[in-house]
Amino acid sequence: MSNPQSIDKCDTPVSEHGGSDPISLVEDVIPPSLVPSIEGNSQIWPSAVKCEMDIPAWHLALDKAGLLPEFDDVITGFRNGFPQGIPPHSLGETLPYFTPPNHASAWEAKDKIEEKLQKEILAGRMFGPFTHDQVQEKFSFFRSNPLGAVINGDGSLRPTNNLSFPHGNPQIPSVNSFVDPNDFPTTWDDFNVVSSFIRNIPHPVSFAIFDWEKAYRQIPTAMDQWPFLFIKTFDDKLLLDTRITFGGVAGCGSFGRPADAWKQIMLHEFDLITIFRWVDDNLFVKNIDSQTRMEDIVARSNELGVKTNDEKFSPFATKQKYIGFIWNGIDKTVRLPNNKLIDRINQLKAFASKANFSYNDVEIMTGRLNHVSYMLPQLRCYLCSFYRWMKSWVVKTALRELPDDVRSDLERWMHTLLTFKPTRLMPNPAPTEIGWVGDASTGFGIGILIGHQWAQFQLAEEWLQRRRHAGGIAWLETVAIRLGLLMLESLGIKQGKTFIVWTDNTTTENAIRKRKSKDHAVNEEWKIIQDLLVKLQADLEPRRVNSEGNVADGLSRGERDGHDARHIVPVVMPLDLENLLFQVLF
Repeated sequence: MSNPQSIDKCDTPVSEHGGSDPISLVEDVIPPSLVPSIEGNSQIWPSAVKCEMDIPAWHLALDKAGLLPEFDDVITGFRNGFPQGIPPHSLGETLPYFTPPNHASAWEAKDKIEEKLQKEILAGRMFGPFTHDQVQEKFSFFRSNPLGAVINGDGSLRPTNNLSFPHGNPQIPSVNSFVDPNDFPTTWDDFNVVSSFIRNIPHPVSFAIFDWEKAYRQIPTAMDQWPFLFIKTFDDKLLLDTRITFGGVAGCGSFGRPADAWKQIMLHEFDLITIFRWVDDNLFVKNIDSQTRMEDIVARSNELGVKTNDEKFSPFATKQKYIGFIWNGIDKTVRLPNNKLIDRINQLKAFASKANFSYNDVEIMTGRLNHVSYMLPQLRCYLCSFYRWMKSWVVKTALRELPDDVRSDLERWMHTLLTFKPTRLMPNPAPTEIGWVGDASTGFGIGILIGHQWAQFQLAEEWLQRRRHAGGIAWLETVAIRLGLLMLESLGIKQGKTFIVWTDNTTTENAIRKRKSKDHAVNEEWKIIQDLLVKLQADLEPRRVNSEGNVADGLSRGERDGHDARHIVPVVMPLDLENLLFQVLF
């Protein structure tokens, strides 16, 4: 195969037949070299890497921003294509190619995938279709990777190219098995990164959205990678894909490098606080009085060749939808869009009413609930049963009934989504140390310290008469968590925080992590605690302290020495506890 020929934006590839007049289409402009392929005549192979970026403009912008030589590889990638880490290889003389069938999930999304493939051909990012014999004339060995469709976090389908197929076959290693992901690093800004950063800005901000049009499809791959990146059509033809694809180990890094470079250029040229990036979605953040306009950012990006998705582009505003949530830059709150919350509730109802479930049904619902759990981290424990269920699914095509533990967790999800306050203060997942430690004893009761504030609770006669109260010490230790939260509420809890709780009880430590126990009474108590955590917009992180170092130990045994009565925190006892415990105030 010949060495890659570099071309800048101004160099238009021409047909081997000398054609030079581009044909305007709805999506893009077709390179003349592609016209015979579309019309079904003799197949034309690309003779060079094609890239829509204005490479000289990129080089100048990076240079002015002081980003060279840091991003030299981006300029090289635009010119010669980005390497995907795939070495030259074959599968032996008896196997000149490997073109497995597409996955069943691809056939379910056949119309959508074929529509996308046609657009890629018309835009000059894919070439073909070719027969196997035609491809063999070009490459001594080549392979395609099965098309499929995966579930996004919001439950939607995304066509993919499975470069990890086949799995566990030493005779036929997958394309991805050759690639080291550490060679393709990039930056990601998930919900927790965005939430923590914005929450800590002391003044109002406004947001704007920039979505890279076609994202991965704007980034070319190196020509020596092409033999290993073919796509098999639904009629057993082959398409030569010249752009990075979803499904490749190197894809995130290959797109991420130019995306990171573009982000740094924008931060250098415009008055911005920061830019958050999640694949092709970008959240611009600026001070509310900044004069920066998104229209200027779009115009500048267009000069570089970076296009935005008009349907997802949004100008600066104090409220903005990003990664499926509505962010408020004044109140520093986050919520699900109203229609999305209603959708999730209705989807839960429909899901719970089904008699049998496919693996795909469960995967979609798990993805949807996982997305919600970013805003409601207290509910993550109610996803574990879903993941256990999917992990136990041996035959993915088989239908299965709803397990009891999943049904129970569905009820918790439904209960919370119907009752919680939908607008939440942006959570800070970083654990906060407040000196919270608790202890319990069946001989006296419960002691809790939060810094120098404290409370002591004595077991009532009714509990003493039922010394074998369901749950025993495990239940008491769990009640201590609830009473500690009520102390925080009385002290004026700061919402959105994750608080560290110290305990000397291994069972309690594990229960705080899992929010579940094999003990029925403890489980029932945790349901109450979870509701309280959602109400207070708080979360917990357990830490272990040895018994000798537990400063609440004396309080739990009835001792009060060394504790100033002025620092007692009065707690209104919940109705379900008032006959079992009472607070010692004097």
